[in-house]
Amino acid sequence: MNYSTLLRNREYALLQGANLINRLGDSIDAIALSWLVYELSDSASIAAINYCLNLLPTVILQPFMGAYIANKPKKTIMVIADSARAIIITALAFMVLLNRVDTYIVILATFLMSCFETLRLPSSSAIIPLLIKPEEYKMASSLSSSLSRIAELVGQGIGGVIIGMFGMYFAIFIDAISFILSAILLSFMKVKEVLSKNSYRSIFSNLKEGLNYIKVKPILGYICIIACLANMLLVPFNALQSAFVSTYYHGDATYLSYMGVALSLGSLLGAIIFPSLSKHLSNKTLILVIFPTCAFFYLGLLFAGMIPFKILSIFVIIVTNFIAGIIVAASNALISVTLMLKTEQSYLSRVSALLNAISQAFVPLTSLAISFLANRMSCEKLFLLSAIMIIVMSVLFFLSKRSEVLNA
Repeated sequence: MNYSTLLRNREYALLQGANLINRLGDSIDAIALSWLVYELSDSASIAAINYCLNLLPTVILQPFMGAYIANKPKKTIMVIADSARAIIITALAFMVLLNRVDTYIVILATFLMSCFETLRLPSSSAIIPLLIKPEEYKMASSLSSSLSRIAELVGQGIGGVIIGMFGMYFAIFIDAISFILSAILLSFMKVKEVLSKNSYRSIFSNLKEGLNYIKVKPILGYICIIACLANMLLVPFNALQSAFVSTYYHGDATYLSYMGVALSLGSLLGAIIFPSLSKHLSNKTLILVIFPTCAFFYLGLLFAGMIPFKILSIFVIIVTNFIAGIIVAASNALISVTLMLKTEQSYLSRVSALLNAISQAFVPLTSLAISFLANRMSCEKLFLLSAIMIIVMSVLFFLSKRSEVLNA
């Protein structure tokens, strides 16, 4: 079996096409909004707070949304979510064009978009097993990650250029168009969903069942803990990258493009080689290697700023992001495949929503802590502190016997 076999599946191809277009717009938009917030506020602390608020819907709403859609048509939910996000981002683009935008409007828009994303993500996860066979999961996960990375690569590669040549509003408009095209493609997808006759059951009943299901599946809980810690440790970079580029490298939005392109290229390679890696390396090895990679990531970014030659400094930044992208993509693919293989289809939307929410649960609190520290410490000191914490955590996980559950 190869990628072409999967893409001959019309419904799966439509889903991947929608996700590809969606991701392309988001990649351009991520650079635009990140830079816009920092440009309007001129504050690393505000940038961290924005990152925190952007994640709150995932933590608070997604478990309930996953339970809510358990007996709802997933395709319809995805079309509605993409359409709503298109309306929100279009309104924001017009406000930027008319120079009527401020920091709080941007933060509100990104928060609302995150709210609708809590409907989109669990629906997408739950619909995949309805389109392909279990033996196709690894190949499908690799293909999905590869296409996503390609979209990110293109989007982040041209994001800074688009902002510089056409303006911030144009980059945001592109994201709006991507949502519209995604909704159109999804509307043509034909999916046979067998909805439970107990669709009248409360959201809380569905949520409780999902939690109980995770309790009896130790591997799901352990993966969730791993993802939670990894997400927390990457908060300093995600929240402060614009401020870090501006103050430490004395660069502009093009540096974000360099970093994004390198990370996406590495992620593309990691997604492509994942099926082969999974045959030769254990789940534990693949998952646990992410922590020292995160430490290397921070130290590499700091080292790049010490190099007096700009071209060499940029080269080190690119290599650092590329290597990090390989490991993160392979680990994410493993988590995705494990989730689909170890979870019954009827529980998938609830379990995926719960795991995603739990894995992000401490990220907003970490963002607030970073916001507090950003007023008292430089970005480079926060990055160094993060690297030290990651190294300590890597040692603890390596010594933990409980991590053997990953190979179950």
